Amino acid sequence: MAEISAPFDTLTFRLIAGLVTGLILGSFVTMLSYRLPRRLSIIKPGSHCPACKTPLKPRDLVPVLSWAAQLGKCRYCGTFTGWRYLLIEIVLALAAPLAFIIFGFTPVLVIALALIAMVVTALVIRLERPKRGISQSSSS
Repeated sequence: MAEISAPFDTLTFRLIAGLVTGLILGSFVTMLSYRLPRRLSIIKPGSHCPACKTPLKPRDLVPVLSWAAQLGKCRYCGTFTGWRYLLIEIVLALAAPLAFIIFGFTPVLVIALALIAMVVTALVIRLERPKRGISQSSSS
């Protein structure tokens, strides 16, 4: 008799679990990449609009969907929040399912997801860092 694989280890389940995990990680990475270079706490305060500082409600925190529903604008002040949130969440929503497919539900998956989140966070911080002059003019 052939063994029937558990329903939670099918390709479809891995893709769905990876997508959901990726969206959640993407939301977390957007927060990290915004707060870390500004030396802000990643714990308090909760998520809020960078422009008007209004705390976001759960409906404002659904990755990708909240951004799309509001067309990238703050629900409270109307300020455009930028493409960074959407792009980071999409990148993680694509990368995480690949990790789920490659590693399955193993301890290595946790390490892979952590590395993906760290690399994307570092890359975003690096890309958003203000450019510094390569050479300073000196008086001679």
